[in-house]
Amino acid sequence: MKIKETIDLAHRQFLADHFHQLHLNISDYTFANVYLFRNESCYEILKKDCGVFISANNRQGQNYIMPLADLRVCCLDMLKDLLTPDNFFFPIPEEWLSYFPEKEFSVTHDDSESDYIYLTGDMAAFAGKTYHRHRNHLNQFFGLYQPVDQPIDDTNLDDAIVVLRQWQKESGLAENKTDFALCEEALRKFQDLVLWGTLYYIESEPAGFIIGEALNSEMFCLHFAKGSKKYHGIYEFMFNDTALKLLDQYPYLNLEEDMGNGNLRRTKKSYGPERILKKYRVSRRGPAR
Repeated sequence: MKIKETIDLAHRQFLADHFHQLHLNISDYTFANVYLFRNESCYEILKKDCGVFISANNRQGQNYIMPLADLRVCCLDMLKDLLTPDNFFFPIPEEWLSYFPEKEFSVTHDDSESDYIYLTGDMAAFAGKTYHRHRNHLNQFFGLYQPVDQPIDDTNLDDAIVVLRQWQKESGLAENKTDFALCEEALRKFQDLVLWGTLYYIESEPAGFIIGEALNSEMFCLHFAKGSKKYHGIYEFMFNDTALKLLDQYPYLNLEEDMGNGNLRRTKKSYGPERILKKYRVSRRGPAR
């Protein structure tokens, strides 16, 4: 038996429960990420006799299978039956890899898909040599501005969209070359997706926002950070302020992957990640020749 279902908001609790049970630190395992990328990644819930999975396509057009349960409790023959020469399991955490015999399975990873993990305390303190430049920018920001923050809710979504449109304009790129549409949908469905976020004002004008959600009991995942370039240091301020807000509850922050974007990679590395979390692909080896 094989049944496919297109993912929609009705699947939120179902998927959230599965992700909670997995208790992984990988950013892909959040409902908002699955829902917002449902069209781009062709996400479908795949129900088979051996369990429930998500079928998806990556940026290279390759098909993969995202597990909704720990694969180590599954029979290896069953896992081999799920794989074809053209697909693979992804994203697989490092702690699962020893379960797959090297003679039968191949393991690879793509650095552009790795998540950047930070200590919330480091981001809240901005201390030490790593944060010297960011600390200077933060001090300059406070010397120029007196920001006011509000939790994002139905009363200020329009202001957040003003920020998003300004960010898109300043990017100099077409909307289909940025994550504008994904972020706009996240804002418009903020409550349905059970997201958390803060909107920042400077001199009563909406200036920036951060949106995210809990990945598990120890890690918070930041999905979007948008601010206007005219406010020098606003990103340092927003990351620092978000870390201060989350410090008592979540010891780690996940700023997701860099998608192979060199500028994004340099920026994320500049904040001193505690580690870069690799996400592995597990495929079936072909017959020996």
